[in-house]
Amino acid sequence: MSERGTCRAAEPHRHRWRLSLVVIALVLSACATVALRNPPRIDVTAVALDRVEGPDAYFTIDLTLTNRVDHPIAIDALDATLSIEGEQIGQAKLASGPVHLEANGTATAQMSARTGMDAILRAIAAAMRRGATLLAPGARPVLHYTLEGSATLGGGGRFPFSKSGELGGHR
Repeated sequence: MSERGTCRAAEPHRHRWRLSLVVIALVLSACATVALRNPPRIDVTAVALDRVEGPDAYFTIDLTLTNRVDHPIAIDALDATLSIEGEQIGQAKLASGPVHLEANGTATAQMSARTGMDAILRAIAAAMRRGATLLAPGARPVLHYTLEGSATLGGGGRFPFSKSGELGGHR
């Protein structure tokens, strides 16, 4: 058999191999699509200043994640911008992961963010401009946060999320 005949004989096997890879890719993307049509719910249970070390401030964000599909999924990453009083103060990331969610189950997770005191002072100044420091005697000032970002699923799918509320919470 000539060299050219050998190549032609191998062509059907290459086509089957390529077809198999395409089918596998479609099956995997279908799994990610199901999860993205009904992505996990992300609830922020607390955003709190964890500690101050020198010029750095560390925030902890407590989350409850709810899987709304009938098969387990994993969240490999959570990345978000943490803003206080409209001032972007830092990037928050999943503290430890991935987070595994059972079918129709829930799990807790934490995100952490590190920022400089200059960003905290900008947020406090923004709160003062909106009148948050004009309080009745004994009242506590309230600072508002926004957490905007995206979650990455184990299959590679991504979905956005945005949450807001009052800084503090129960820790």
